[in-house]
Amino acid sequence: MKNPDFSTAAPVDTLPPEHFAPGETATEFEPGDFILVKGHGLKGSLIKFGQWMRIHGADRKYVDWVHAALIVDRDGTLIEAVGTGIREAPLDYYTGEHYQVFRIKTSDENRAEAVSFARSALDKHAKYGWLAIVSIGLSMLTGGKLTFYIDGQYVCSVLVATALERTGSIFNRSAANITAADLAKYFDPAQRRHLAVRGSSLRLP
Repeated sequence: MKNPDFSTAAPVDTLPPEHFAPGETATEFEPGDFILVKGHGLKGSLIKFGQWMRIHGADRKYVDWVHAALIVDRDGTLIEAVGTGIREAPLDYYTGEHYQVFRIKTSDENRAEAVSFARSALDKHAKYGWLAIVSIGLSMLTGGKLTFYIDGQYVCSVLVATALERTGSIFNRSAANITAADLAKYFDPAQRRHLAVRGSSLRLP
């Protein structure tokens, strides 16, 4: 992913992501953790292609991740943005898919803030951010950081990224231009050495 200033990002630390093949279901998670889902079908293929257009080299290993959802309770309830808007869904909904769980390291207060944001979007019946899709698409094609969206509308990765900002996560671009592949890279423990340390210009060892 060609982000020349990637070292200015400072997402919260996570445990190594746990991968679940179709038929497997995660059982260990906390509210505020999140999942990424691999894509299939026409929509998944289009998202993968768009991410592939912007992401280069070794970072292309992240482009298969095309959907994101926030875990909001210990039962595995998800809040996610889909074409019909913001919805709740059980984690079991993705048992037939290949997904990974990111278990973040943060305080209970920060987790509550992330969940509260997602529930607020759900309670307001927030709509799917089709304009944000256009913005992300242009960013993918041009490499630019121009962002345009309608406040209160979200796509899946933008909803999760905005919730994670409540945990203290700092990204090197607007949350409105964050894709699922971006989240896969930001929260990959292998990338920690390239990220900024909060309150310091130093990098992680």
